[in-house]
Amino acid sequence: MARPKEFDPNTALGKAMELFWRKGYEATSIEDLVTHMDINRGSLYETFGDKQKLFLACMDRYCNGMAASRLSMLDQPGPVLDTIRRFIRGKLQMALADPTRKGCLIANTAMELAPHEKEIRERVASALGGLEEAYYQVLIRAKKQGELRKDQEPRALARYLTTMMQGVIVMHKAGTTAEALREIVETGLAVLD
Repeated sequence: MARPKEFDPNTALGKAMELFWRKGYEATSIEDLVTHMDINRGSLYETFGDKQKLFLACMDRYCNGMAASRLSMLDQPGPVLDTIRRFIRGKLQMALADPTRKGCLIANTAMELAPHEKEIRERVASALGGLEEAYYQVLIRAKKQGELRKDQEPRALARYLTTMMQGVIVMHKAGTTAEALREIVETGLAVLD
């Protein structure tokens, strides 16, 4: 009969996600993981598989939990463009409030691993596609509500907003000043005018 787990897998996964997010995949060793997750190697492998499988589970948790929760903020009643502006400015404020400048797990992963890890590249593409789709759906509503000009195409705007915000998060991680980032965001949001 198997012994019951002496740790909460959900809590351990959250700790692993935080560590990967802060340090990156390559810089995080198995020893770092077992120490931070407060489990032994056998439990890590038995519960989560190898390092890459654990990382993929962390990406899924990030996308299905934190990111999905934030994206739900876009689906508010009322004027859509005001909601998008608040959402994007809020994302910037969250980034600026993080003294560690850990950025976005998906953007970090896109830069670190996506160029040479097919399965991870597909997960990154899916996550970014989900963000684009969330923008697209609310921009369709904006178009129907008459908030967009006839020449403003919701899909193109959704791609632009996705790319602009990922770029802003990368620039923040690289040390760009808060003032410069706010200027970039406001310039980017002007496309909605």
